[in-house]
Amino acid sequence: MNLRPTSALALALLVAACGKPAAAPDQPTGNVVMPAQVVEGAKGVGTITAIDPVAGKVTFAHGPVQELHWPAMTMSFSAPLKLLDGFAIGDRVAFSFDWNGKSGRLVSIARQ
Repeated sequence: MNLRPTSALALALLVAACGKPAAAPDQPTGNVVMPAQVVEGAKGVGTITAIDPVAGKVTFAHGPVQELHWPAMTMSFSAPLKLLDGFAIGDRVAFSFDWNGKSGRLVSIARQ
């Protein structure tokens, strides 16, 4: 079969486009792939490692989160400042959060 250079290029691009299917819409975070599903009221237990009142964020070193099939990790959540009043770095806490598929928003927090 005799192909012109442009036909050969078009054929090569077509074959390449028919290769692997697109990746699932999961969100990579470090070594962990975070599920893209939306979950309300997921629960965690951990230690506060940072509080950023300017950005409205709190960071936890937390254990596994069953609702999202997450392993233990350290991550930040957006947080209304009124929820963080009286908490400090090093506090051991139980917390709940909503996950929108990309980030978490703290809903409740209590000392352990």
